[in-house]
Amino acid sequence: MNARIRVGCRDRRGPLRRIWASIGYDEINWTYTARGKALYRTLRDLAEVPYHVRNHNAFTSGNGLSEPARGSTNVYQEAPDGTPVYDWTLVDRVYDTIAGAGFRPVIELGFLPRDLVPTEAKAASWSRDVGHESYEMDGLWKHPPRDYARWEELCARFVDHLVGRFGRETVAQWHFEVWNEPNIPNYWKGSFDDYCRLYDHSAAGVTRALPAARIGGPGLARPAEPSANEFLRRFLAHCISGRNWATGRTGTRLDFISIHTKGAHYRPRRIYNWQHPIEREAPSTARMLRDVEVGLETIGGFPELRERPVVVDECDPAVGTIYGVHDNPNFVVTNTEYYPAFLCALVRRVLDLDRAFGDRIAFITSWAFYMEGKRFFEGNRTLVTNDNLEKPIMNGLRLLSRLGETRLGVESTGRRDHLDVDGPVEEAEVDALAAESPGKVTVLVWHRADAWWAEGCARVALVLERLPFPGPVVVRHLRLDGHHSNTYAEWHRQGRPEDPGPARLHESGRLALLTAPTRETLGPDGSLQLEFSLPMFGLSLLEITPVASGHELS
Repeated sequence: MNARIRVGCRDRRGPLRRIWASIGYDEINWTYTARGKALYRTLRDLAEVPYHVRNHNAFTSGNGLSEPARGSTNVYQEAPDGTPVYDWTLVDRVYDTIAGAGFRPVIELGFLPRDLVPTEAKAASWSRDVGHESYEMDGLWKHPPRDYARWEELCARFVDHLVGRFGRETVAQWHFEVWNEPNIPNYWKGSFDDYCRLYDHSAAGVTRALPAARIGGPGLARPAEPSANEFLRRFLAHCISGRNWATGRTGTRLDFISIHTKGAHYRPRRIYNWQHPIEREAPSTARMLRDVEVGLETIGGFPELRERPVVVDECDPAVGTIYGVHDNPNFVVTNTEYYPAFLCALVRRVLDLDRAFGDRIAFITSWAFYMEGKRFFEGNRTLVTNDNLEKPIMNGLRLLSRLGETRLGVESTGRRDHLDVDGPVEEAEVDALAAESPGKVTVLVWHRADAWWAEGCARVALVLERLPFPGPVVVRHLRLDGHHSNTYAEWHRQGRPEDPGPARLHESGRLALLTAPTRETLGPDGSLQLEFSLPMFGLSLLEITPVASGHELS
């Protein structure tokens, strides 16, 4: 494949919004483990802006020991006489770590504490298992609270405690989101009206403690599906003109609107018999963009909410964070350079899609952190594998972080302008994001397809027109592919050992130059042309800076 990319260095498109600067995860207690804290230090060092961090299980009851897809904080219990008892010990450890890294929590108000489970919610006697009691196994945490006044007071006490610990100005920059995916039974066993009631009481409690707090929801799953879209419409209408369950007045405070999208739902997620052929499946970028587009269209139908930002606070290649290659080989995508190439291309498309809606999307969240008790490169949707060995996605985030502040216009002959949800997934594209900062132009180029099994190599001709500084210039070419900046590729070359020598692997994960920096002369019109090969799922970051008198290449 041959592709010509033209960057208009005087074609400034406004700020390059860092919508990718957000992560999330279920296992809230792993935030403050030794590995969790180490990962936060690494993220802090690579982050050019504060990351938004979203967690499940901020209110969930349990023993305070996370496992895949579970966590707990025990913030709420009731004394024998029924008096509420609040315990902030574990949540303090969580938010001390997140805020200590300079990041901003997206606090999901959920799930239901055990002592607020309705008395009519029955546990199924057959579902008990060693280590998992009825509260976890039967989804009692998915129910609406038996006492909404107590839930509202929990929200108020919680936010008041955070304000006392971190200060009003700091907490006012955080997001408080009511529940998660209440439109599907995986997370909500109440009705639509039950959710609106929960939302109203949550908003009342949060804003009573901190009037400047950002409160929102609903964390909607699958916005493009008709039933989900109808849920969103009804919820937005409720917030504008419905009867407020907490105050009796009309309307409810809504500071942001949240939706989710996933690129694939592998079926089955876990394979028990590997003797039969296994279907190759891949994430669909088009499906994800359709979710985002329908969500934005629906929200745009409410002019009263035109100033409200939208967050896509779960935005991932596939459902199933805890599943990996030993469950279904299609989960390999999170191990390889596929994942960062996927994210970079998605960022560009979401930014372009959002332009037609007034640049409403504040951030998109990659649901990825780390997992305990797994094998090396298990294939879970994580940022690091064992020994906090960084996966290629971390270098993808680094490449994005090095892009400049002002977005520049880009045209590519390798761009796929039209994506068909049901169309071929193996068609490749070569595209780019470009940006400018004072004294530097940066261009991030990728070669990818939806199909993780796609192969090939592209020949790229990159033309930068009218650079904003005179020549000569220094060009630094950073590369992430199957031979550069890639721990998984090195582990594979070592024969996929069960207990590899981590030192050599850590070294292989350093963000690497493709070649030594070069000195280039500009054309008469201030243009520069560069040519290079880019393998499938490869990413190249070109950094162009002027050469000062006596400057040495480094």
